[in-house]
Amino acid sequence: MSYEVSLEKFNGPLDLLLHLIRKQEIDIHDIPIALVTSQFLNYIRAMEELSLEIASEFLVMAATLLAIKSRMLLPRKAAAASDEETDNIDPREELVLQLLEYQRCKWAAGELKSREHLQSLIYTRPPLDLRPYHRDDPLPVEGVSLWDMVDAYRKLLLRVPKEDRVAEIKGHELSVEDTMSSILTRLRRWTKATFRELLGTVRTRHDLVASFLALLELVKIGAIHCTQASPFDDIEIILREEYA
Repeated sequence: MSYEVSLEKFNGPLDLLLHLIRKQEIDIHDIPIALVTSQFLNYIRAMEELSLEIASEFLVMAATLLAIKSRMLLPRKAAAASDEETDNIDPREELVLQLLEYQRCKWAAGELKSREHLQSLIYTRPPLDLRPYHRDDPLPVEGVSLWDMVDAYRKLLLRVPKEDRVAEIKGHELSVEDTMSSILTRLRRWTKATFRELLGTVRTRHDLVASFLALLELVKIGAIHCTQASPFDDIEIILREEYA
């Protein structure tokens, strides 16, 4: 009965070489060929049960290492006589480039495998149909950006007295829904008001936050629209007719 012994750690000769280099803490750009070749050959001798295809790959690398070792052992003059054009080229250069390329590919493969594992842990839901929520009319904001409203809120926040901002006051706190109702009531009476008129009398941080969120929600549902005559002017809040 025939069987195949597979390499547990090494997927090929470059993988083995990279392991030997890391094990010895060797600079990959300055490989001690004699040492690495000796260790590589020792590993090959331990390969008793391998398929011919895999064994041939390792034997080719062994021959390459021995050739590099021989070339590096040649005296300078002899090396120059054998190949004048390549005298200044490090015999290890091609091997180093192969190892660096393999190292990059191995790292990339590991990253892809890690991401594949993480992706397998994520359960996604199908996309929602948001067409029923699409508004045909433009957003009810004229010349006013979200950042304009944020800046107006920031200015009002700075006006809240220090003692009220840091003191702990217990009691009834307005919800966003309550504040929306209150703003609509005032706008039905006034038709329109400035940002400061609506929020300027708020005395606590919580109520100011609730009021600002209420305004944003009213803009979102289309109950009010905002205008600003020019940059840095107070924002004017106007009630839409269908909510009057």
